[in-house]
Amino acid sequence: MPQMTPYAKAAAYAGLALVTPISGWICYKIGQFLDQRSGTTWISLAGLLIGCASGMYETYRAALRIEGLDPDKDKPKRGTDNPE
Repeated sequence: MPQMTPYAKAAAYAGLALVTPISGWICYKIGQFLDQRSGTTWISLAGLLIGCASGMYETYRAALRIEGLDPDKDKPKRGTDNPE
């Protein structure tokens, strides 16, 4: 992967600013829908926590990719033939 310019890195990091809040909101809304359907009150909180945790994990992985520190970049992708 070629080296990113500072402006390209800044743009990539700016895009990451919305990953955690959006994933948390989407999972919260799904939990809220399930709460209304099942008559409970805890699923929306669980959805919020799961969404935020997954958003933070994706932000971390994307930051590693942006900086070129991704440990999986040398591993072959699943389903590809490895001619060894």
